[in-house]
Amino acid sequence: MKITVSNLYHLKRFKLLLALVLVLITISLAHVSIFADLENQFLDIRFRNWSGDLQADSNIVIISIDDGSLDYFAENGTAWPWPRSFYAYLVDYLNSEGASVIIFDMLFTHFDADRSETDAEETDGAFAEALRNNDRNVLGMIIDGHAFEESEPDHELIQTGQSALNNALSDSLLEIPIQVLSEACSWLGHTNISPDRDGIFRHIKPFTKVNEQRIPSLASAAYLIIHPEAKVEVLDQQLQIDELVVPLVGSGDLLINWYGEAGPSGVFTYLPFSSVIQSASAIKYGGIPSIQPGTFNNKIVIIGADAAGLRDLKATPILRGGLHPGMEVWATVLSNFTQNDFIYQFPKIPLFLILFGMGFVILYSFDHLKVRFAFPIILLQLLLYLLLAYLLWSGEARILLPFVPPLLVSTLAYIIVFSNEMRERLFMKRVFGPYISPELMQLMYQTREAPSLGGEQITGTAFFSDLQGFTRFSEKLTPVKLVALLNEYLTVMTDSLMELRGTLDKYEGDAIIAFFGAPVADEEHAHQGVKAAITMQRGLADLRKKWESEGDDWPEEIKDLQMRIGINSGEMLVGNVGSKGRMNFTMMGDTVNVAARLESSAKQYGVLTQISEVTARQMPPEIILRRLGATQLVGKSRAAVSYEVFGYAQDLSQADHELLQIWPKALTAINDQDWDLAESLFQQTLALERQYAGRPTNPSQVYLDIRIPNWREQELAADWEAVWVFDSK
Repeated sequence: MKITVSNLYHLKRFKLLLALVLVLITISLAHVSIFADLENQFLDIRFRNWSGDLQADSNIVIISIDDGSLDYFAENGTAWPWPRSFYAYLVDYLNSEGASVIIFDMLFTHFDADRSETDAEETDGAFAEALRNNDRNVLGMIIDGHAFEESEPDHELIQTGQSALNNALSDSLLEIPIQVLSEACSWLGHTNISPDRDGIFRHIKPFTKVNEQRIPSLASAAYLIIHPEAKVEVLDQQLQIDELVVPLVGSGDLLINWYGEAGPSGVFTYLPFSSVIQSASAIKYGGIPSIQPGTFNNKIVIIGADAAGLRDLKATPILRGGLHPGMEVWATVLSNFTQNDFIYQFPKIPLFLILFGMGFVILYSFDHLKVRFAFPIILLQLLLYLLLAYLLWSGEARILLPFVPPLLVSTLAYIIVFSNEMRERLFMKRVFGPYISPELMQLMYQTREAPSLGGEQITGTAFFSDLQGFTRFSEKLTPVKLVALLNEYLTVMTDSLMELRGTLDKYEGDAIIAFFGAPVADEEHAHQGVKAAITMQRGLADLRKKWESEGDDWPEEIKDLQMRIGINSGEMLVGNVGSKGRMNFTMMGDTVNVAARLESSAKQYGVLTQISEVTARQMPPEIILRRLGATQLVGKSRAAVSYEVFGYAQDLSQADHELLQIWPKALTAINDQDWDLAESLFQQTLALERQYAGRPTNPSQVYLDIRIPNWREQELAADWEAVWVFDSK
């Protein structure tokens, strides 16, 4: 077999290969910035709409330096910034209350200020002393933005403990608290967090590598305080802290798993700094604390600013407007650690197989199914994928099934389908455009049905038409006028033919040969063929009026021009017939021959449209027919009944109705060999026959002048059947 793009495309094995290529392209494109950004948008939609029942760790408490706290201390004579003895007082109180970890999301990179009532060295020293007495605290620091090492090893054991802290203190790339505080705190944690391209914060680095030293984030440092003996390793894009496995993405990033709304009314417990200090004073000096004793027992406490002008606000998937307090970002990450609330990437191999299946199904369905079935399959696939993504995200562990890859693979697959469709449409239009209507062409595309090369057996309707007396009037026209006349006539007739889903076979001079029911199967082929005949007869009547209005431009024969049509339905062979270099989409078979004979024998009756009994049986009631009788056509051994097409019921005249009432009685009289009654009835119908120029005879005249006299002279058997044998075409 000759290999072409078309037959290669339709091979199932080629579609499998094509689907594989599509998935590989999709995986590559998914990392392009624009698609990565789109994937992030889909992730944000999950957080805002598919939050589920995931709850933040209730053991994490945020002490907020809010506007109320600033006002409270200002009213008592202490303006911002507060002396660090406040934080010493706070640490001592939280230590006495049994807080498990104290985290300052604040930077103490400069010495405290001297005040009239306090000395900087004294306040810094008090804070440092409180930190030493606590031994479960974390201070924040900043890593120079140019110091990050993006590449991550497949395996690395991370050093923790005091020696690692000492190494961090000596690195010039780190902006750390003043020495007295750095040496007094239990751990230092970096507060670096970078937004994605759209300004939204979604990732943090649990450990950032700076000059071969791993620096923990604020949250990671706090978790290591809770698990001081933990072994920390990076293993194949995951961080392992003893039994805790933290999935990493990109260059060692943790995808933050957000819980919900932020702020004092959000998912974490917020307590004002002023209330905590007031409660500490009440317990120490006597009074009623606003915060119940034991509130901080075994709690992880994060201190940060939430007052206007002091806020470290972040734009997050939950609050895209930049209203998410920075210390709550670390609270969220720490809650992810303590509750093992991580977002896991959907495994690559199953994702690859799903995308491969989606691509193949689209390629296969559009090639083998009708369009109205193929498009719902695409939609169903995407809906099932969406359902799977929802179920995976809403489970006990959030599993992230990406949205962009299925959209990409579906889009790319359809682009291929569409491109091939366009190529095949152009080919079909080039091959069949001159012969079939645009509507039928569209039907071919939608049904995916096309004729087999070499021909196929169908049930259809053959159509033949011819102009009456063409040879006679053509001699009266110049070649130029004859061509102009035929072009105008054939244009009107062919347009009518194609509007009713007919397929043009060929022109033979003035003759039009066509068929219905191919190249796309049409259950109404017979009905469409007869409707086309009625429409074409009307079209010719309009042309006659036009030619009449043009006066002497045309001879009288043109103004009276009539067209005969023969139609037959049945089995026929349609397909491309001819040589390799020149083929014609045509029809063959006995059904076709009978249609041709019906057209030529119509002149024997003086009728314009004659159809076979097979075709007549498929007509709806609104199309009125007249049974002409049984005849044996030239070249046929058996007789067949034929009918004249009168037209639509609403178009019949009173004379037509009367004729059609008498006509069956006259045919019955013929079969009964009651010649006198038959002649009487046919005389009545003769007076009712349609009269128009160019009609030399009519069925009533044929029976009166030819058939009845002929049968009268014969000795006919009792079971005789009225069959007329034509001796010419």
